[in-house]
Amino acid sequence: MYCNIHSVNTLTTLLVAHGIRHVVVCPGSRNAPLVHNFSQHPDIICHPATDERSAAFIALGLRSAVGEPVAVCVTSGSAVLNVMPAVAEATYRRQGIIVISADRPQAWIDQLDGQTLPQHDALGRFAPFAISLPEPHNDDERWLCNRLCNEALIMAKRSGGRSVHINVPLSEPLFDFSTECLPDERVVNDCHWDEETERNWCRSVIASSKRLLIVMGQMLKHEVPVDTVMRLQRHCVVLHEPLSADLRQPSLVEEMMCAMPDSDNDTTPDCLIFIGGHTVSKRLRQYIRRLSGTTRQIVVNTDGRLTDISQHTAILVNAGTQTFLNDICHDICHDICHDKDNAGDREAASAETEKFVSAWRKLRERAARHRDGFKPDYSQMLAVKGFEDIVDADRDTVFYANSMPVRLAAVYAQHFCHCNRGLNGIEGSLSVAVGAALATRLTPDGGEGENGQMTYCVIGDLSFFYDRNALWQNSLPKNLRILLLNNSGGGIFRNLPHLADSPVANSLIAGGHTTDAEGTCRQHGLDYLTATDERSLAEGLRQLRRQDRQRPALLEVFTDADTDSKVYKEYLKLWCTV
Repeated sequence: MYCNIHSVNTLTTLLVAHGIRHVVVCPGSRNAPLVHNFSQHPDIICHPATDERSAAFIALGLRSAVGEPVAVCVTSGSAVLNVMPAVAEATYRRQGIIVISADRPQAWIDQLDGQTLPQHDALGRFAPFAISLPEPHNDDERWLCNRLCNEALIMAKRSGGRSVHINVPLSEPLFDFSTECLPDERVVNDCHWDEETERNWCRSVIASSKRLLIVMGQMLKHEVPVDTVMRLQRHCVVLHEPLSADLRQPSLVEEMMCAMPDSDNDTTPDCLIFIGGHTVSKRLRQYIRRLSGTTRQIVVNTDGRLTDISQHTAILVNAGTQTFLNDICHDICHDICHDKDNAGDREAASAETEKFVSAWRKLRERAARHRDGFKPDYSQMLAVKGFEDIVDADRDTVFYANSMPVRLAAVYAQHFCHCNRGLNGIEGSLSVAVGAALATRLTPDGGEGENGQMTYCVIGDLSFFYDRNALWQNSLPKNLRILLLNNSGGGIFRNLPHLADSPVANSLIAGGHTTDAEGTCRQHGLDYLTATDERSLAEGLRQLRRQDRQRPALLEVFTDADTDSKVYKEYLKLWCTV
């Protein structure tokens, strides 16, 4: 019989699933549910030790002897601090151990309750990966508990010998041992791409897929092998955004997601691969999360972090993007699959693949027809549409700010775009563009080049005025061009359902204002251009593109926020009827 505490049972199941066989256990009441569970599982060997200082060194000795991670389990309070010398030694010897510490509930830390101290990350740099498990009360918290345990145990195996710390807050009652069976927890398999056996296993899993969907989040411009992706698109579906790759084609992700049915066998993948960082489209993330666990889901990165946006990740692959994509492209394009040993199997699999790819292709074609045929009224959407017509994708560098600018880039940009998407904040968008412009104007000898390359920044009003100190330079590069979309506040807030019901929606929440950029441009030496209608917009964009300017330039496009919201919503809504 096991304890009745969900987090402890989840951790026990996953310790065994990840191959942790030895646990050094120390006495205590708060960690009693942990020790009890470990002692009851037939695949875990418990080694008792009273002194935590010695116990952690015993774990290190076991780790050295068995050649695999070993855990030490301690109670709350100063017991955690007593493992520090051994953890430091283990880390410097590249023989990391797993520290499992019981803890008091967060509410009672620093409240004069016995044996309490802030335990999360208490081991500091000597256990660089530290987590504190939730005490789950709902499905999201149960998923979080599972993900954190999987991630910590994967890091323990692949972190180059560094230790990990799993902190387990436990509320009373502690001593109910009435659970007959441990839960059937999701196990995330760790695949080291440079290990031939693991790589071949994962490649066979991917190659056996008949309906493969690859989703690419934000990456560096040259991180994605474009030719490889173009070949893959003939055999599977690749969804990308302008922040993902320079594929010279519209992403149309948001548009397709608007019409994606909740369940459709023709478009439902049997394998999903997620590569890269953030995606702009919230609908894309929601679609991925709607996919059930029957879709095998794979995350690829090099840092070991389990970015489990689907909540169903089955395999975490440690591989570089180019290596991974090139390898699976070779497999898929050459029909290397252990499940297709005869001509009949190959023909059936090929037909299913073609049906899947064709269904997505038709969806993309419908979205493209609407995109190309949609004529937005004068608005920020029209401004970005016109701007993208003047960009030289082979030469220019384009930065989009967060909120509406980057969403409009996802509609019209057919080239790679830069964006501060790591945290999705409004700060710093203008500054990074200025930094890039400073670099592109320099020749190898440190002088100023005249190669005609422009650095553009498409930015909303709040982002611009928040970051206008970026223009506080002694000599701004003259190849800097700014397209400022000014609708007198945070226009994206008008797309949020029911926010308008608040009487302070514009004044306090959306940052309403009456500021313009003319004075800023005069102060910092930028040519100032304005647009207030379609005609002046077209002329302003033409003037912004001029390469013979001796100063940087800014085009401020004044629009109405309600019209901007109406046009964007109309675009996403109407295409489904095409």
